[in-house]
Amino acid sequence: MKEKLKQALEITWLKISLIAGAVIILLVVGLGIADAALYANKIHRNVSVGGLSLGGLTKDAAADNIGKLSKEFEGQDVQVVYTDKKWVASPAKLGVEVDVDATLERAFALGRSGNMLKDTRTRMSLWFKKKEPAPVFDAKDAKFVAFIAKVATEIDQPAEDAEIKIVEANVVTANSKNGLTVARKVLASRLLTAFGDPRNKRVLVPVEMQKPDIHEDALDEAKNTVKQMIDAPLALTYEQESWTITEEQIIEWISFKKVREGAVWNLDVGFDSDKATLEIEKLTANIASEPKDAQFEIVEDTVTIIPSENGVKVDLKRATEGMLKASKTSDDRQAVLTTEVAEPKLTTEDAKNMGIKEKVSSYTTHYSASQTSRVHNIKTLAGKLDGVILAPDETFSFNGNIGPRTASKGYKEAPAIINGELQPSLGGGVCQVATTLFNTVFFGGYEVVERSNHSLFISHYPTGRDATVSYGGPDLKFKNNTKFYMLIKTNATSSTLTINFYSTGRGIEVAYTTSAPSNYKTFPTKYEDDPTLSKGVTKVKDHGSPGRDVTVKRITKIAGKVVKEEKFFSRYKPKTAVIRVGTKEAAVKPQPDKTQPSTPPTTQPPTQTSEPRPPVPAQPAVQ
Repeated sequence: MKEKLKQALEITWLKISLIAGAVIILLVVGLGIADAALYANKIHRNVSVGGLSLGGLTKDAAADNIGKLSKEFEGQDVQVVYTDKKWVASPAKLGVEVDVDATLERAFALGRSGNMLKDTRTRMSLWFKKKEPAPVFDAKDAKFVAFIAKVATEIDQPAEDAEIKIVEANVVTANSKNGLTVARKVLASRLLTAFGDPRNKRVLVPVEMQKPDIHEDALDEAKNTVKQMIDAPLALTYEQESWTITEEQIIEWISFKKVREGAVWNLDVGFDSDKATLEIEKLTANIASEPKDAQFEIVEDTVTIIPSENGVKVDLKRATEGMLKASKTSDDRQAVLTTEVAEPKLTTEDAKNMGIKEKVSSYTTHYSASQTSRVHNIKTLAGKLDGVILAPDETFSFNGNIGPRTASKGYKEAPAIINGELQPSLGGGVCQVATTLFNTVFFGGYEVVERSNHSLFISHYPTGRDATVSYGGPDLKFKNNTKFYMLIKTNATSSTLTINFYSTGRGIEVAYTTSAPSNYKTFPTKYEDDPTLSKGVTKVKDHGSPGRDVTVKRITKIAGKVVKEEKFFSRYKPKTAVIRVGTKEAAVKPQPDKTQPSTPPTTQPPTQTSEPRPPVPAQPAVQ
C-alpha cells in the first residue's frame, strides 16, 4: 500500500514539474515574442557603443548618434607602449574613421542571428545585462599602415644565426642570438579596439620571439671543414706551368651559404666564385687568348677576307670547382687547369658564305671644310656606320643604329634645320650622312622602308633625293631585300663623304627622272630692327626660298628589263627671308663757336641702301 502511494506521489510531482516547465517555456517564449515585437526594427535594450546607449532606437536615429560619437573617437589619443618606448596615435592622425554603417549593423544584429532559441536567450539576457559591441573602424589608410610599420621597425630585432669566422688564421664560432618581432596584426587589432573604448587609452605592443635558424652546436662539421681548407697552400697546374694559392688567398675566397636539409639549417662552405675566378683569370692570363673574327678588307674596291683565328679559353668554373675540392683534402691539394677552344663569332667559312665580295652601290656628297664642327659630326656619324653588316631581309634603321646625338657621345653644335629655321644643334650634319646613305640605297636598288625630305629646299643636295632624320622623329629605314649579306663602308674627309655597299651584284641598273618643281609658294619676308646699323640702312640676314613640290621616279632594271618603278615625293615649305633694318640714330654734330664767323652748312643726303625684298637667289642651307 505504501509503495503504491509513493509511486502515485512521484507521478503527481512529475506531472506538476512538466506542467511548470511547459508554463515557464511558454512564458519565456511569450516574453521573447513580446520583446521581439516591442523592438521590431529597433536596436534591443541595453545595447550601447562606446558608452552611448542605442537601445530602443531605430537605425536612422542610431546612425545619427553613432556619427556624432565617431567624431569624439577620432580625436582621442591612445598611447602605444613597449618597455621604455612610447608612441601616440589617434584615429584622426592616422586616417582611421568610424564605419557608421558597419557599426550600426553590428549593434542591430544582437538578438537577430536567425537562431530562434539563441536569439531568445540573447534578448532575455539583455533585460539584466548590458552588451557593448565595439565600433567598426575603416583602417585602410596608408598612414595607419605606416604607423604600425614604424612601431615594428623600431622594435624588431632580427635573430642572428651562429657564424664561422676566421680571425688571424684561427677558426672560431660566433654564437647565435634570439630576435624579436612585432605581431603587426595583433597590434593593429588592439589599437582599433582602443580607439573605440574611451576607457582604454594605453596599448601594449605584442611581440614574438624569433629563434635563429642556425645554432652554434650545428656548426662543428662546417668549422672542421674550414680548418682543413686553410691548413696548407693549393697548387694549380697546366702542362709545365704551376701556380700556388696561399692560405691567405684561400681565406679571402672562402664563403658561406645558408642551406636547409629538411627542417635543419646549416652552413655550406665554398668559394666566392667571383673572387676565385678573377684571381685564377689573372694567374692564367698568359694561357688564354681571345678569338679573332674574320674581317672584310677593301683594297681598290676588291673585297678580301682576313681569316678568323681560334682562341684559347680557360675553364674558370671547372678550375674553381677543382680548387675547392682539393682544399677539402689533405693528401693531394692540387687541381689541373683545363682549357677549350674559343671559336670566333664570325669564322672564315661563314664570312665566305655571306656573299660580300664586290661593290654594289656608291654615292658621294660634298660640303664646306670651313664648318669644322659640322665636319667633325659627319666624321663621327660616318664612323658609326662603317663596318655595319646587314643580313638578308634585315631592315636598317638610321636612328636605331646611330642612337641619340649627344655631347657625351662626342657630337658638337652645328647648323641644323629646326622647326623650319636654321639653328645650332648637337649633331648638326647628321642629314648630310642620311642623304648620302639614302642615295647609296637609291642607286643600289634596295627597298626604301621610310624616308622624309627636309622641310626646306637645300640646293646643294640632289633635288628630291635628300633625307632628314631626328632621334625620336623622322627616320631613314631601308631593307636588304636580297639573299646576300651587305657590308657598309664609309669614307669621310674634310669636304666629302662617300658611302659604299658591298655584297653580291644582281645585275641591277637604276635610272631616275626628276620632275620640274611645281606648286610654288612665295616666301615671306621678316624685318628685324638692328641697332648696329644706321637708320635707313638695310642688310640681308637670310635669303628666302620659295616652297615647291618635287617628285623623283626610280626605274629599276635587270638585264635591261624594267622590274620596278617607284615615286619619291618631296614637299618643301617656303623659307622666310630676314632683313635687318637699322635703328641707330646719326651722331649730332657740335654747335659752331659763336665768336667765329659762321659758315653755311653744306647739305649732303645720307647714303642709303634699300632692299625691301632681296632679289638674290636662295642661299644654300646646311644640316
